[in-house]
Amino acid sequence: MIFMTREQMRLYDRMAIEKYGVIGPILMENAGRGAALVVLESAREHPGPIVIVCGKGNNGGDGFVIARHLANAGLAPRVALLGRRADLGGDARLNADILAAMDWPIAEIPGGADAVAGILACSAIVVDAIFGTGLEREVEGIHRTAIEAINNSGAHVIAVDLPSGLDADTGRALGVAVRASRTATFACLKRGLVVHPGVDLAGEVTVVDIGAPARIAGEVGTDGVLLDAAEIEGILRPRAADTHKGTYGHLLLVAGSPGRTGAALMAGLAALRSGAGLVTLAVPGSILPAMDRDKPLEVMLEPLLDTIDDPVGDAQIARLDALIAGKTAAGFGPGSGVTGSMGAILRALLERASMPLVVDADGITLLAGMEPEALGSRRHPTVLTPHPGEMGRLMSRSTADVQAERIPIAREHARRTGAHIVLKGARTVIAAPDGRIAVNPTGNPGMASGGSGDVLTGIVGGLLAQGIDAWGASTLGAYVHGQAGDRAAERMGETALLATDILDAMPSVLTELER
Repeated sequence: MIFMTREQMRLYDRMAIEKYGVIGPILMENAGRGAALVVLESAREHPGPIVIVCGKGNNGGDGFVIARHLANAGLAPRVALLGRRADLGGDARLNADILAAMDWPIAEIPGGADAVAGILACSAIVVDAIFGTGLEREVEGIHRTAIEAINNSGAHVIAVDLPSGLDADTGRALGVAVRASRTATFACLKRGLVVHPGVDLAGEVTVVDIGAPARIAGEVGTDGVLLDAAEIEGILRPRAADTHKGTYGHLLLVAGSPGRTGAALMAGLAALRSGAGLVTLAVPGSILPAMDRDKPLEVMLEPLLDTIDDPVGDAQIARLDALIAGKTAAGFGPGSGVTGSMGAILRALLERASMPLVVDADGITLLAGMEPEALGSRRHPTVLTPHPGEMGRLMSRSTADVQAERIPIAREHARRTGAHIVLKGARTVIAAPDGRIAVNPTGNPGMASGGSGDVLTGIVGGLLAQGIDAWGASTLGAYVHGQAGDRAAERMGETALLATDILDAMPSVLTELER
């Protein structure tokens, strides 16, 4: 499902009116009627008084349309205007005048906290039609008072287009924002509705068709897609009968170090679970006996360095070349360590592996200490899977900066380096070098535990090994990883969830996607 930025939505509306002649009153009528259906649906579960709180702009105009359709359906919504009717203009004035011609009262509230709280008293449903996507300044005055009163009302809150006070691009509150139970958004999702904290403030989101030509989205361009089953359909295909293990590729994964063998083993098993025909873990020789004892039977082991501090010379590079030979994808990072020697191995892998490569964990920390050309000069597909702290190290930004601008930062780094970025966290962001963005809605807080990222690395690596392109492996990998985490949480709960539970849930998720 597509989403747009504030500016893209402005252009969308302008093109609908100026290029295609779908005049503003028609767009507002369609928007308000669709939102009214959402309110009517909620009214069946939340019977009682309905209050519609309108601002003076087009969002308020949508609220007046909603009021008319609810009245026509036999309900009796109370309508409050944060201002005076005399100050209204354009399509909002038109629809307020229609209500007035119906002798439907509009309570004018130019100011006063008591007046706002009074009109919301005993309401079962409050419709928030104060601000839409255009808001860019901090909320203050009567509007702040109204938003706070809505949040304190205890009612079922339905936001019109966006929860008022929510920044359409960042998903953050502009000082204060409505906490909605549902949001009826118009034409398509907005970026602020698909990232946190906007996800939580919006509640359940319904996209309302406003009757503009569908082709406008292609002409305006979109900011990205919110992944769902339809978006990843067809990436993973059912297996043909006349295939063998070589058909599904061979992943080489450089991983593991003393005390951190589990990261390597989980990544290797995840790669096999995702469908790779063969998986070889390249590990320090000093830990090979212990890993050989503990590893899944299906995973193969090969020594690379003896320890993660061994000097890297011609013999070690020749050994790496031998391990690369015949592989269809490579990975680096889970539990590998961040020594100078492992940095040299990663640099050699970047230069010499003429195959897709996924880098995670310690590998990303090592990358952050290299010159940009180390990655940018690579001519083969590369996927990086950083968490926000690692993303900050890559871009010399704080973790807080990354979290505040997840989509722009992931897009910027993908374009700069030519790598696909899978920025982990709540609502994982996938960015391609060509500017494409996907946001993954699957996953839960229980996955914020050790080993979960190693499983994701293995999934992406296993998909790359099968010949799936970097965008498909990144989007499908993130979706499957999160969906398996959700499936595991249904059984285990979030608090007790372990990375190995995600591995155990993968088969059922993949089986559904193969159909």
